[in-house]
Amino acid sequence: MSLFGSINLIELFNNDTDYGKEYRFDVLTDDMIRRAEKTLGYKLPESYIELLNVQNGGLIDDKYDESWLTVIYGIGPTKDAMNGLEEMFENWKDEWEYPDIGIPFGETQSAGHDMYYMDYRSVDENGEPRIVRIDNECDNAIYFVADNLIEFVKMVYENQEIQESLIK
Repeated sequence: MSLFGSINLIELFNNDTDYGKEYRFDVLTDDMIRRAEKTLGYKLPESYIELLNVQNGGLIDDKYDESWLTVIYGIGPTKDAMNGLEEMFENWKDEWEYPDIGIPFGETQSAGHDMYYMDYRSVDENGEPRIVRIDNECDNAIYFVADNLIEFVKMVYENQEIQESLIK
């Protein structure tokens, strides 16, 4: 049984554009997961691994525009694969100076001025980190979005407007 219930995860993605193909990688392997965890310094939650096993990254379909989510990062064949999770992690942390509180997994329509993160400062009983949005343009203000990735994906899939609350 899927952690995401009846959500058809593949429907989230737009696989018809060349731009979307730049964020999609081949089948996820255990070696890729181990390498990413070592590089990032965080254990990937089961929900993220399940999502990437359905599709290893990609462009979110325009019909899910209420969340502002545009891309979910996948894990590339190498740690420096363009648009891969590990390469983007270093970019957001080192160049954009996002705080090191977890994993930036989702790009927004702002092209990097805010990001969706798995925030490891708060995890649920299953080890799933909460989801936050960090606004880089507002001194890295952190907004609570969802208790975990499963809840977040459900909101995106149902095309709900994301209700946030400032936590920092």
